[in-house]
Amino acid sequence: MMRLFSRSTYLLLLLIFLGLGPGAESRAETKSLDGIAAVVNSGIITTFQLDQAVQAQLAERKLQKESFLPNELAQIRLETLNNLIDEELLQQRITQLGIKVEDEELEMAIQDVEKKNQLNREELIAALAEQGMDFEDYRNNLKQQILRFKLVGKEVQSKIDVTNQETLEYFRVHIDDYRELPFKRLSRISFPIGDNFSQEQVAEQRKLAEEAREKLVSGANFTTVLLTYSSDRRAEGGDMGTFTPGELTPSFERAIKDLPEGSVSAVIETPRAFHLLIVTEDHPGSIRNYDTVKEEIYQALKEEKTKQSLKDWVLDLRKQAYIDIRN
Repeated sequence: MMRLFSRSTYLLLLLIFLGLGPGAESRAETKSLDGIAAVVNSGIITTFQLDQAVQAQLAERKLQKESFLPNELAQIRLETLNNLIDEELLQQRITQLGIKVEDEELEMAIQDVEKKNQLNREELIAALAEQGMDFEDYRNNLKQQILRFKLVGKEVQSKIDVTNQETLEYFRVHIDDYRELPFKRLSRISFPIGDNFSQEQVAEQRKLAEEAREKLVSGANFTTVLLTYSSDRRAEGGDMGTFTPGELTPSFERAIKDLPEGSVSAVIETPRAFHLLIVTEDHPGSIRNYDTVKEEIYQALKEEKTKQSLKDWVLDLRKQAYIDIRN
């Protein structure tokens, strides 16, 4: 399924992670009078809203009420109510700060969605319909996403700083994370066998492979050994290039796994040949240059700080608010 919210930067992902993303229902929906689940400052969350949100959670997890014990369902209901309280607090803060989304801004966001999904407006509307959402609901939800993005940018992200010292220290501590994959350069001598080979011919090829291995282990030059057996087409081979872990066949991978540079594998038997592998280079993998990864580290640290600061900020909003949970 395509992503219809293409402006989901990591800040928006954090909002979703915290359960603060906008629901499918419009904020302008008339509130049910069947009961109050919670009072949040001057706002209320109705039991109808809570029931709808719980149903949405269960549907998203592909679960049924009957699959839970009463206390488990009560826990989900409480978690969902807390998410709705946090969402209400965010909406109140957006109103308090006067944060707006202009029509032109919203239209640009929708066009960005269309461009990234390679859709025109009619195709977008059709795709939304397949997901059970009409265009106006989608437009309202996207507007709420942008409002929250602006709010978090103003209240959280703008106050976060990552210093050069922090990025350098992170690089030093996590240096192995910036090491490129190790690789081995291999050469090969193969002694072919085929379906038309007699048992004696197969045995002879195996004997030649063992003989060639003894020569290589004793220090004979690879090219000389290869020419000795390939001149009359009893063998073939050469430089294979470089390989990182997992790129070779399992039998070859096992044969060279612990071989140091300059070593020769045992004879490897496959349905079509007996093989010898020579490790001509064993490279542990280069460390990427700090200047090429510092922006990547900066963004990772900023995301980590934002994630924690966002949690702290929401907790602070709750501490300052009047919250009366009745359900």
